[in-house]
Amino acid sequence: MTRRSLFALPAALWADDDGLQYTLTKYVTAEGKVRYGALKLDLGPLDRFVEKLKALDADKLPSREAKLAHWINTYNALILWSFAKDYPQEKDRLKNPLRRASFFFRRKFDVGGVERTLADIEDNSLRFAFKEPRIHFAIVCASASCPWLSTKVYSAGDVMTRLEEDAARFLTQERNVKIDAARKTVAVSEIFKWFQKDFGGSEAAVLQFLGRYIKTAQLKEPGWKLRYLNYDWSINDL
Repeated sequence: MTRRSLFALPAALWADDDGLQYTLTKYVTAEGKVRYGALKLDLGPLDRFVEKLKALDADKLPSREAKLAHWINTYNALILWSFAKDYPQEKDRLKNPLRRASFFFRRKFDVGGVERTLADIEDNSLRFAFKEPRIHFAIVCASASCPWLSTKVYSAGDVMTRLEEDAARFLTQERNVKIDAARKTVAVSEIFKWFQKDFGGSEAAVLQFLGRYIKTAQLKEPGWKLRYLNYDWSINDL
């Protein structure tokens, strides 16, 4: 969606992404790290973006792509806002399983006039609504093992291209994929374990998905097995 088409919509149907883009440009590095301490001192633009989310009716956005881009931006913005606002006191909250569950499943945000948790947004507004597995390489939960946070907001016009780029980047980074050709095993992010259903529902389907991006592993040959890398829940700060 172009900026011009956005302004043609009633104000209550969209959230001006300038505050989010400002934040991503100024406080996120090319390697997906976030300067949370500095962002905390300059939180106004992101505050305004989060405030505007309260009045936005995403169901009335004009296309599937506009809705998909909106929900990716919303999820990432709420994560950024939460961690910057609570930094540094809560920087390690994801390391504790109970505190992690509380953050994702209990903490609520006003989105479109409804109290939503991050888990609810991820599941019901992204995973189940779009059935697009590549969203897992675009939404970022502020941890070190997450995909790199983009420095650019997603839009209706670029979201599908960006998702493919995000998936390719994630699956060509050595930190996320380790291949043992002799044993015919490929160790990948636990994202593929937690959300196996999104990638086809079986290890065979996951291997088929991986084969789209990992060309040297010859994953189409029989006998390959999956292993999972330990997820690093440390914050993705500098």
